[in-house]
Amino acid sequence: MRNKIILIISAVFMVGLLAVSVLFYLKSSALTSQLEHTKQVLSKTDEEVKRSQVEREKLTKENEKLQSDTMSYLTLNNDLQKDKEELQGKLKDAQKTIDDKEAELERTNKKIEEVEKKIARAETGAQEKLQKEKKELEGKLKSLEETLQKERGLYHYNLAVSYAQAKLYDEAAEEYEKSLTFNPDNPDAHYNLGLLYGNVKSDPDNAVLHYRKYLELRPDADDKEEVLGFIDKLK
Repeated sequence: MRNKIILIISAVFMVGLLAVSVLFYLKSSALTSQLEHTKQVLSKTDEEVKRSQVEREKLTKENEKLQSDTMSYLTLNNDLQKDKEELQGKLKDAQKTIDDKEAELERTNKKIEEVEKKIARAETGAQEKLQKEKKELEGKLKSLEETLQKERGLYHYNLAVSYAQAKLYDEAAEEYEKSLTFNPDNPDAHYNLGLLYGNVKSDPDNAVLHYRKYLELRPDADDKEEVLGFIDKLK
């Protein structure tokens, strides 16, 4: 009987031990699963942190580049503004010079007309003196006309430069062409037209024409080989 009781107690103990073992195993499995899940979460978090760091570094670099570009733009804008103001001043001065020369030209023409009337009414002795005065006025008139031609050419040239800086290339080409009607021997105007026709307006024939005229007017130009290279590419 005693052995039976011992056997029962042992069986109960074994069952209890088995139950505890099962419970411990279940808890251990759950803990292992939880730990694994925690590792995955931590791994994802770590990846997110690294990704955030990369993004932050990227944004920092982009921000630095943006600041640098902004400063460059502001500097360029200031330089362009100064160039614009300087060019506007030149255009204003050129227009005033043209107006003054035209007024002087008109006055000289009137003086010549007055002298011619005096010659018609004067006696033979006085005519010689008046003819000399007329000749001097005609010489002055010719000089004024030549100066006015150059001033008009310079005015249209500077206006063309202004248009080119503003990227108004059609207007720039038109003003360069106008400047050449007053001063056909301006090598810089021919060179700039070569650039416009060759690189912007897709007109290689006109580009070559103006490049050749540039070299004709400036045969010892420092950029002669470069311009010859432009011509070869455009042919």
